[in-house]
Amino acid sequence: MSKFSTLHQVNRVIRNLLDFLALLYLLDVLTFYVCSDVLYFFTRMMLHANRWTFLRWIFIVYLCFRVGRFVFYRHRIENRLKNKQKDLLDKHGLLNQKLKMGEVPTLSADEATSMTMPELRSKLRERKLTAIDVIDAYQRKALEIFQRHPGCIAEIVFDSDVYAILADTKLDALKESDSKESYPLLGIPVSVQELFPIRGCDHTMGYTCRTKKAAEDDCALVAALKEAGAIPFVMANVRQKLMGLTSENPIFGRTRHPTHPHRACVSGDAALIAAHGSCLSFGADMFGAGRLTAAFCGLAAFKPTTGRMSQKGLNLPIRFPERLGVVATPIGRTVDDITDAFRALWTSALFKQDTSLAPINFDESQFTRGKTEKLRIGYYHGLEDLLPVSPSVDRVMEQTRHFLESKGHELVEFSLPDAGQAYQLIMSLVNTCIQPESLRLIYREGNGDVLVDYKQRAVHALYALPTLLRKSICHLRADAVESKYPVTALALRAMGCTKSYADLQIECDAYCKLVHEKWNDCELDCLICPVSPIPTPWDYSSFYSINSVLIFTSLYNLLGYPVGTVQVGQVERDDIEQARDAIKPGEDMKTLLMFAQQMDGSEGLPLGVQVVSKPWNDELALGVLKILEQMRA
Repeated sequence: MSKFSTLHQVNRVIRNLLDFLALLYLLDVLTFYVCSDVLYFFTRMMLHANRWTFLRWIFIVYLCFRVGRFVFYRHRIENRLKNKQKDLLDKHGLLNQKLKMGEVPTLSADEATSMTMPELRSKLRERKLTAIDVIDAYQRKALEIFQRHPGCIAEIVFDSDVYAILADTKLDALKESDSKESYPLLGIPVSVQELFPIRGCDHTMGYTCRTKKAAEDDCALVAALKEAGAIPFVMANVRQKLMGLTSENPIFGRTRHPTHPHRACVSGDAALIAAHGSCLSFGADMFGAGRLTAAFCGLAAFKPTTGRMSQKGLNLPIRFPERLGVVATPIGRTVDDITDAFRALWTSALFKQDTSLAPINFDESQFTRGKTEKLRIGYYHGLEDLLPVSPSVDRVMEQTRHFLESKGHELVEFSLPDAGQAYQLIMSLVNTCIQPESLRLIYREGNGDVLVDYKQRAVHALYALPTLLRKSICHLRADAVESKYPVTALALRAMGCTKSYADLQIECDAYCKLVHEKWNDCELDCLICPVSPIPTPWDYSSFYSINSVLIFTSLYNLLGYPVGTVQVGQVERDDIEQARDAIKPGEDMKTLLMFAQQMDGSEGLPLGVQVVSKPWNDELALGVLKILEQMRA
């Protein structure tokens, strides 16, 4: 052990001892004012107050120092937050000034943003439009969205004009040479979630302590997008609270649902696309966030096989388990939009940026299999003996099954083995990694960073408890709620998990093997299932509602399977009435009450399904999504 490490340990022991003695002194003072004279007498005897009188002033000074230090750092964090928000407003002002000083726009914001991605690409290739005009139009739209829906956009990327000029140069060269080579993203404006570093921009995940630390270089995904000709022009808002369904943080505010303002919106990506502020966006699929935000807003999204999209260059404030890593997930209005994104990226554009990726190009034959071959497709509605689905979700699942059967495919019933155990395993893995990471970020690096709500403080306080005490509290609470809220009980037990990370990884491997064997035994090509048991939930839903949603998406993060979502219907008035009529006394009464509460006022909300395929068969799942997209027509 080095001399520095020894001194560091001694320093830590002394600080802990002083904290302990200070706590004893606080107890002494409290008992003096609160307890009776007898209790005070015995307390003084136990603490040997007469002997320790000379240390009292040391304790007082130390306590004042700790309180003063906390107040000082908290004040500095608040100032840092205000300065960051002021910088954002200044950037918007500069962009507005730039747009006003330019020439009269040849393309209005509404004209540009109302075009579909294929229409925009066609006009760019024919040179009826220039990339710089398109970017100017989208920037004007971004300023308009910032005023109407301030929680969608995190930051504006100022060097997007440079890449628009480069795109125009390449488009001119292609027209002169009469090239037929396809460039699906050339000149197309795209947005990326604030988690993905772009040179010169902060990537904070909503934590104030990460402001004023601009990325020195692009991450591999952004670099590949730029090489493919795409133009990242804005960064979308992100949630600070991982175990939540609302995109909210102290820096950029809260993202509101585009059609139902009091419903949850998991990130700014989908809200931005729904408001016609972007053609295509790239989110992060943590716990299925990319799929959920798309499904809640009636869009399409696809999480590819873990290992087909690069995580190189990501520098998240909180390190995530490698098995549940941050998978870049394209979100678009249609399945064709996200398919074109993969066609552009699964080339040398991405493989050159990250040599650790499997260099597998987009397989067109797999993409069209659903049209040319009869597929064997598994399906399930709810999770057996754990969580059913609401009437609206049950209805669209039945409609989806009948639609695929009408296309000549074979549908067979399937169930995930031990879904409850798998979800507890996911949450255990996450908590084992995030517990030390969050404490480091909030209290060491952040010095008491600003959090969005008191529940986060409570969770971090729970993390700070000794392991055995935390385990006892979580398991006692889980036992108390298990009969009424089984999914909540799973999450609570996971928060009290004491297993090592290595042991959890072994359990994950065993579960993945179990699912893979069952999949092969059933000879499935792909699988359809709900993306959520309920439509878009209310903002700030209960812990039970949140976990009931996350269990349907996070299972495929654990498995590493490619999975996407597309809208196939919407909530109807009959669904709401059925949810109310279904409430009857029994074991599932709390779940049925939750369904009725979440369904109230949900008429018109989009309903989506997930399509899953085996690893490295991403294109097959995309092809089935393309078929299901016809249901909306």
